[in-house]
Amino acid sequence: MTGEFLKKTLLSMILVVNSKRFIIVLITIGFLCCKKEQESYSAFQGYAQGSTFRVVYKAVSDKEYIHSVDSILAVIDKSMSLWDSTSLITRINESAEVLVVDRHFEAVFNRSKYFHEISKGAFDPTLGPLISAWGFARKQGLELPNQEKIDSLKDLVDFNHFSLLNGYLTKSKWNSELDFNAIAQGYTVDVLGEYLESEGITEYLIELGGETLAKGFNQSGEKWKVGIERPDWNNTSTNNAVKTVVGLSNAALVTSGSYRKFIEKEGKKYSHTLDSRTGKPVIHNLLSVAVITNNAMDADAYATMFMVIGKDSAIAYAEKNQIKIQCIYEEKGEMKTAYSKGFKELIILEN
Repeated sequence: MTGEFLKKTLLSMILVVNSKRFIIVLITIGFLCCKKEQESYSAFQGYAQGSTFRVVYKAVSDKEYIHSVDSILAVIDKSMSLWDSTSLITRINESAEVLVVDRHFEAVFNRSKYFHEISKGAFDPTLGPLISAWGFARKQGLELPNQEKIDSLKDLVDFNHFSLLNGYLTKSKWNSELDFNAIAQGYTVDVLGEYLESEGITEYLIELGGETLAKGFNQSGEKWKVGIERPDWNNTSTNNAVKTVVGLSNAALVTSGSYRKFIEKEGKKYSHTLDSRTGKPVIHNLLSVAVITNNAMDADAYATMFMVIGKDSAIAYAEKNQIKIQCIYEEKGEMKTAYSKGFKELIILEN
């Protein structure tokens, strides 16, 4: 096989699209040269949590892992899926009873509490009533809520309405709701990574709905290549161009943006990113933020938090806390990019 043929045939580009995050994963599969032929990388994919997932890994045995992964995904869905009428989180949202939670729910709840506190409420998993009122949930084409409606719903939106003690969840307002969409997929990716490592797999890339966790190196012995989409306004299934490609190893990357999921009324776009403190979509020039941390759950939560607080506050927080982020924003009609320390060092290609 010629080098040119390998370039054209062994590079697989996957655009991961869901309502919130858009990452292109560049995965090299196959024999890259003779000295690598003894190494075997495998891959499998499927559907989960309203999106797709893909796992690429260096095999240590002939064992197939997809059934175990499917089982893990099913267990987490039973805990935190809003699309499952029998899930734990659905029962919590529809009930005033004290309920016993599982370990997955407890882990996500406690980490959400941490992000709610450090963000001073910018990260809030109780936005459900406002999300529905603005038309970002299952009902579309709604009239924009007036201030009176927003104020009435804001009374339900506060993570402090919920309390978790010794595995028992209580809430002070019976009609308050939980929605872990801003953190649960990242947590799920971390759990899948823990499972692979328990099987002795140390070289892998997991992508679920745009949340990406990379460990070790790809089959060419290089960092995993992950591309970040250019944040052009686009609420269709068509792909935007790649803006940035980074090399990822022993880290997670999550991107959040306002340019895919939005509503438009009388020529004005309203972002699906809501600020619980105002009850309204955020109004700033930040189009997308990419976050790199040690684990996907934190990257997931930070990405949402940064989209709420805006570019300047996000960069300042990231610099102070040594978090690698890329902010793409609009200024006088022109798309610009800002980075915190360390992010630019990971860039392989930038358009």
